[in-house]
Amino acid sequence: MTQTNANKPADTIRFGQLKATIWSNPGKDGKPPRYSAVYVRSYTDDNGDWHDTTSLGEIDNLKLGHLIPKVTDRIEELKADDRNAAKAQADAA
Repeated sequence: MTQTNANKPADTIRFGQLKATIWSNPGKDGKPPRYSAVYVRSYTDDNGDWHDTTSLGEIDNLKLGHLIPKVTDRIEELKADDRNAAKAQADAA
């Protein structure tokens, strides 16, 4: 799937070989955007090429315990930015 500029992630957070991609989904009926996260593990194959997988081992699950709070905090920051932007836009109107 080809991504356009409008289809870029809101942010990406890494912890070791784990990666969380945060996506912003437009709100409906005047509601603010909603955020979701996709978690993958990066690895190299025998040729040295990088790939992502959603299959996580037991150690990866332990590492997720460190990554998820970081993602949660970042989503809260993004939501605060959205609220501030909406307030600034309303104040300018």
